Amino acid sequence: MQIKLLKMTIRNFKGIQAYELTPDGETVNVQGDNGTGKTTLYDAFLWALFGKNSTDQSDSKFDWKPLDSQGNELHHLETEVELLLDIDGQEKKLSRMIAEKWTKKRGSIEDTFSGHSTTFKIDDLSVKKKEYADYLDDLIGEERFKLLTNVNYFPEVLDWKKRREVLIEMVGDITDTDVIASNNDLKPLTELLKGKSAEELMKLTKQQMKQANDDIKALPSRIDEVDRSLPDLTGLDRKQLHADESAKEQLISQYQEDIANIKNGDGQSKLKNDLANKQLEYRESLSDYKDQLKEEYSGFEEMMQAKKTEKNELAMQLTEANNKIQQANFNLENVTKEIEATTAEKDRLSKQFFEVRDEVMPSFDEHRTTCKMCGQELPADQIEEIRANYQKEVEKFNQDKATKIEDIQVQGKEKATKIKDLEEMVEAFEKQKLDINSAIGKLEKGIADLDESIDQIQTEIKSIKEDQTPFEDTELGQKLTKEGKDIQAKIDAGDANHVDDIELLNEKIDIVKAELLLINDDLYKFTTYANQYKRKQELIDSEKEISAHYGVLQTQLYLLEEFTRTKVNLLTDAINDKFKFVKFKLFEENINGGLEEICEPTVDGNNYSTGLNNAARINAGLDIINTLMDYYQTKVPVFIDNAEGVNELIGIDTQLITLSVSKHKNLNVTTL
Repeated sequence: MQIKLLKMTIRNFKGIQAYELTPDGETVNVQGDNGTGKTTLYDAFLWALFGKNSTDQSDSKFDWKPLDSQGNELHHLETEVELLLDIDGQEKKLSRMIAEKWTKKRGSIEDTFSGHSTTFKIDDLSVKKKEYADYLDDLIGEERFKLLTNVNYFPEVLDWKKRREVLIEMVGDITDTDVIASNNDLKPLTELLKGKSAEELMKLTKQQMKQANDDIKALPSRIDEVDRSLPDLTGLDRKQLHADESAKEQLISQYQEDIANIKNGDGQSKLKNDLANKQLEYRESLSDYKDQLKEEYSGFEEMMQAKKTEKNELAMQLTEANNKIQQANFNLENVTKEIEATTAEKDRLSKQFFEVRDEVMPSFDEHRTTCKMCGQELPADQIEEIRANYQKEVEKFNQDKATKIEDIQVQGKEKATKIKDLEEMVEAFEKQKLDINSAIGKLEKGIADLDESIDQIQTEIKSIKEDQTPFEDTELGQKLTKEGKDIQAKIDAGDANHVDDIELLNEKIDIVKAELLLINDDLYKFTTYANQYKRKQELIDSEKEISAHYGVLQTQLYLLEEFTRTKVNLLTDAINDKFKFVKFKLFEENINGGLEEICEPTVDGNNYSTGLNNAARINAGLDIINTLMDYYQTKVPVFIDNAEGVNELIGIDTQLITLSVSKHKNLNVTTL
């Protein structure tokens, strides 16, 4: 598809009141002095199609209306740009027109400005904005049109990641199999890359290497910690300690047997067995009695626990709501401060606007036409030159003033928009606070109601417990207690004659047990030592395993980096083969040896962004557009601003519209 510009008609757009550009599909050069409207032509062309200027600003961001000498908008005008295009030999007319809307309010005798209305036309037929946009999308699309018509768009405006996407789309991505097939050293990656991309595997490898490195660094201190915790076995003989342990245990058994023999005299053994059985019977009866009583209030306890659980949940919700209130207050305070600061800045801009607007160029000083020495009038040619220079000063003053006012207006609009957005945020935070406070009220009432219910349940449980009779006061409890006391009395009467002997034997047992405890402590040192030493060996073995694994990961990382470099070279060569003059750097090697993705156009090894002058940039942009037009099979008019700095443009098979600075006071169009 080929699109050519046959004619562009402009009415009341920026500084152009009325102008008609008629290149008739040919390549033309538009010349004119600064401020004559060369860039405005390109702005008008893009505005008619997409409502944006050549710097990609929408019409809400730049002043498309004509301004008076004071920098104020001129009203009651229609702004229109009409394009007559040749699309594959068929003429197509497209236009965008904006008119002001003026209405008379009730009680007022004057009309009031109330906004704008936009009219879109295709072949003089009015259409809706969506139909207009859909037609352009079907024809070429805004993004692709900017790629093909603006020499600066692809290398400067378009994000580098999108540039890469376009380039890779042109050549097709290179598969992992293609990369491995081109380098035999990369064959070990064939299995590793199954189910994973090279980028995913490299990220995983680096994560594992970092973890392994952290583990290796931590292991020496852990081994040292275990080493320092090994018990001191100096002077200890494990075999002898076990022998001593056995001897002490036998001695204790002998003493205990002696005590049993003393107590077994006169049926003491049977009495003690009877006492143990009676005590067991008492405990079982007490447990049954408690279980029986507990059934009377167990339902209340379950109910109380449920209420407490519900209360805890509400309390957590209340805490969360209070935290939200604090955060909302904090956000509200910050937004309020930002509104105040932005309002102050907007007021400052308003004051500055009127100051700049009221600046006036001093009138021509007639004394400048007379000789400072003799007071006679200067020659006519000098007077004419002085007046011409003054006129240039006036024009420059007005241009500078218009630029300042435009900048202030843009900033003022931005501040007003920001204040509106911040005020909407304040309303949102205030509403949020009302909702949260309402929720807090409900939560607090819910907690109070639960506290009241819990108090009532606790009162009921306390009342039930107070009405219960203790087991020891029941008939069964008193009976079992009396029977136990009777048996104990019989035992005490039999033991009275042997108390001293038993006491002496118990003292001996205590002494031997204390000695046995010391022996067991020393024996436990051997067990602790064995466990700790085993742990130390496990850590040492682990260190060796992790170090070996780290080596494997290093090799794997090297292969992946080599894989990336190989893919970089294949991909870069495939892309650069598409261009005649421009070459692309798609990757940059970091200091640490890793590769970082970039997308930098170069010419003769010089980076586009830092190493090319304006002429080289323009020709680089044309080379890129040539390739993109071939790929998309689409040719559109190409605009080149500031073309006066280029001695020779590279060849391109499409319509060119070059914009060059010259001394012409009005736009001058020549066919090339």
